[in-house]
Amino acid sequence: MARVVSKFLAIVQLLAVANAFADLDGLKSRQIDSDQLYDAYDYVIVGGGQSGLVIANRLSEDPKKTVLVVEYGYFDDTPGQLEPSSGSVYASRNLFNVTTVPQRGIGNREGIVYAASVVGGGSTVNGMLFDRGSADDYNNWEKLGNPGWGWRGLLPYFKKSSSFTPPRADLAAEYNITWDIPRAYGNGPIQSTFPDWQWPTIKSQWKAWTDLGVPINEEGAAGDAFGAYWVPSNVDQTYRRSYARSGYFEPVKNRRNLHLLIGHRVNEVLFTSKKRAEAVTIQARGTANGSPTKTVKAAQEIVLCAGWLHTPQILQRSGVGPKSLLTQAGIPVVADLPGVGFNLQDHPALLLIYQYQTDLFPNPNSLTNNATFQAWATEQWASRKGPYSIGVGNALATVPFPILSPTYQTTINKAKGQNAADYLPSTYGPQNVKGFLKQRAVILDSFGRRDNGVVEIPFLGGSTLSLVLEKPLSRGTVLLNTTDRYAEPVIDYNTNVNPVDTDIFIAVIKFARRWFQTPSQQHLTPVEVYPGSSVGTDEEIAAHSVNAIWPSTAHGCGTSAMAPRDQAGVVSPSLTVYGVTGLSVGDVSIIPIIPATHTCATVYAIAEKAADLIKSRYDPRIRPAGPHP
Repeated sequence: MARVVSKFLAIVQLLAVANAFADLDGLKSRQIDSDQLYDAYDYVIVGGGQSGLVIANRLSEDPKKTVLVVEYGYFDDTPGQLEPSSGSVYASRNLFNVTTVPQRGIGNREGIVYAASVVGGGSTVNGMLFDRGSADDYNNWEKLGNPGWGWRGLLPYFKKSSSFTPPRADLAAEYNITWDIPRAYGNGPIQSTFPDWQWPTIKSQWKAWTDLGVPINEEGAAGDAFGAYWVPSNVDQTYRRSYARSGYFEPVKNRRNLHLLIGHRVNEVLFTSKKRAEAVTIQARGTANGSPTKTVKAAQEIVLCAGWLHTPQILQRSGVGPKSLLTQAGIPVVADLPGVGFNLQDHPALLLIYQYQTDLFPNPNSLTNNATFQAWATEQWASRKGPYSIGVGNALATVPFPILSPTYQTTINKAKGQNAADYLPSTYGPQNVKGFLKQRAVILDSFGRRDNGVVEIPFLGGSTLSLVLEKPLSRGTVLLNTTDRYAEPVIDYNTNVNPVDTDIFIAVIKFARRWFQTPSQQHLTPVEVYPGSSVGTDEEIAAHSVNAIWPSTAHGCGTSAMAPRDQAGVVSPSLTVYGVTGLSVGDVSIIPIIPATHTCATVYAIAEKAADLIKSRYDPRIRPAGPHP
């Protein structure tokens, strides 16, 4: 009798879903309010950021599958958010209002946290540099026990997500801008190209890399992201931001089987007695904790795409995480996973500022100190041309350690000799330490290679450099606030705690100073302004770094890492969460080791691959690219 009743209820639910679709015929968009929620969907995606919109697009390609996306943020329809200038100014309305705990490695300063709270997520709020890591970066993921996640397995998804249009032929010829479409790009939704302008001084800067023995690569996006290379911006042909909303959501927003609910928070994932994820609880943004929630079921899968900050927090609130933390918070343990909220990584950075006393004209300063040039540039921009088409720049030097420093092997040996636990958060248990040691082994191998970089130095013709550490050994945490689980989590980047990170910062400051003093730049008469000649010895540079490093360049990742479970992994290579069923993660938090690149393009590839993996679980005809167990 119970089986008959269950079957009858299932039929009633299907009829209700069918009727609901019929009622939506006149609805322009699948954006809904909470009163229009179905009781159940095939897929519930938690987070309408970059990865969530990609996965929603792909899963809703099957009109028989219903998809709900729940996003805490809102749409940003501000025209300026699409402009190149938005790449260097992040509007607070699109970010979570959170900070870190005091960072002991940088003088107990609190760090600003860049975590997007807007439809489109990090693709809405970033510098629009559309680069990838080297092949070695992704092969390291595979070496950790993640088959299918090396360069060969990811390249098809890099291509699937992207398209590229060459710049003007005369500009490319003048500045030797190079690319390789067949090796790097496909015909995907995210557009990329180069701006309509470059600053003349950049020609001297390119030559300066050659002076220092840095190789020049034709195309960094084809696995060769080391040395110096050109990088396009993810913009369309009018230099407007091309991002997850415009590329993945807007073209399919009228699909009747796709719903987007904005301004709502997912509180928990609910599990059956057999540990299958069956539903989420949803609460309206701005309502007090303890306010009424709605429960929505997922017939096939719940996919967490809430980012490095909130994916681990939702897991922890749901009883999936370190047992000791959950017990302290009074949360029943569904799956004891010590890696949830651990392994936090970002790219810390500091500035080196010079002044070119005999700079070429025009130069970036001409936009502010030369009224005639500024008027011309404004006139050009009215036709979407000229200097204002440049965002944060389009040239990078990702420098291998053997080129960066003659004492690189000493630093490698120092790292090998460390007791890892001495420099990891005190909350790291045996599995966490084991996982880090596996990471350290492949990272130190990359330290010794010439086809991968340890630092990134963006350049565009100006005399201020960001020196960015691409392969930090310090690791942080994102942990539930045990006294208020619905408050923002406790964030600790643990920046610069490992002294090897400081050693690399010392090396890159010395290297960048040499770059400014190369023969190719002497006609510009470079003079150091910051930190200045008083900071010269290793000890002085290390002391300066403590006060100068900022812990994040908006590349947070790693807090629900893909790795074997006994190495504190949270998800398997199929991106399913260990210890439960019906639950997966498809965002930046699955990255085990941060690649030496801005993370945007990598997140698109992860999400595209995640969508194929999810589809393959329910359709044996679909096989994701790359080898799989």
